[in-house]
Amino acid sequence: MLHESLIELDAIPVGRTGDGAGYTGWLRQLDLGGLSLTDVGSDPVRVVRAPRMLVGNQDDFYLLSIAQEDSSSLNGNVRSHLHRGDAVLLDSTAPFQLSADEFAHHLVLTLPRTDVARVTPVSRERVGRRIAAQNPVLRVLRATIKEIYANGERLDSDLLPELGNVLRELTFSVLRSDELTDQAGVNGLLGHQAQLLRMRDFIQRHLAEPDLSAKAVAAAFGVSVRYVEIVFRESGTSPARYIRSTRMEEARRNLASPQRRQRPIAAIARSVGIENPTVFTRMFRHFYDVTPSEYRQSQAGEHLRRSGTKTSPPR
Repeated sequence: MLHESLIELDAIPVGRTGDGAGYTGWLRQLDLGGLSLTDVGSDPVRVVRAPRMLVGNQDDFYLLSIAQEDSSSLNGNVRSHLHRGDAVLLDSTAPFQLSADEFAHHLVLTLPRTDVARVTPVSRERVGRRIAAQNPVLRVLRATIKEIYANGERLDSDLLPELGNVLRELTFSVLRSDELTDQAGVNGLLGHQAQLLRMRDFIQRHLAEPDLSAKAVAAAFGVSVRYVEIVFRESGTSPARYIRSTRMEEARRNLASPQRRQRPIAAIARSVGIENPTVFTRMFRHFYDVTPSEYRQSQAGEHLRRSGTKTSPPR
């Protein structure tokens, strides 16, 4: 599969003998217009862009490879050890290697060198050098890719080029950011759409905090409350509305979960940042037209019907 993919590569198993029986691996490629996104996993392997593949070859791409498991890269004399979440920029016009002694898993963004060169010229020293997982712009890129894969088959094909443009801009920003860690610099690199993804991720991770608000988001990102409101308004909502809907959706999932059936409703309310059970019930009814207890009972009944379990009527 690698041999016939967008950029010709060889895959050499590491520490495996025999006919490959029991091999585990995959390669899934998503075409997003001016950029492709590849999810590739494999048993221990060494992936090689060999010198012979460059002879007479017209491939002219940059690859930003994001490690999902520990691995290493070799580009010329530059060897980089990659931990989970780290990334490395590779050049299709030069030999390189990616290898892993344990299970290998990378997300690879491939885009034409000419596109990158027009926006952010890349020095020879930049290629093959590790980009740390803590890089704030790289974190945004990883969150965006995660959101794309989470939607899976539900993605409208008409949206794919738009998603490709978002990923292209984020990839350019990662390359420009280098080891950028100051919040002001990150804000200067990212547009509203990328900032929205970061803010949504922040809200999801802080749902349990009762004082979560546009003010808290603004303080975390070093921007004004007005800026946060503008970013959310462009997506058709407001920070307060998004926080409420995210809290209710998380609470709904918890109430429907068989594993949390014994958990008190008040505890579920607190887990999404609502300390007053009466307020929680009122909000939940507003969103779903039923109380939390009614919803939990209906989901329990549905679970029993699906499992084929018979219940006796209450006495």
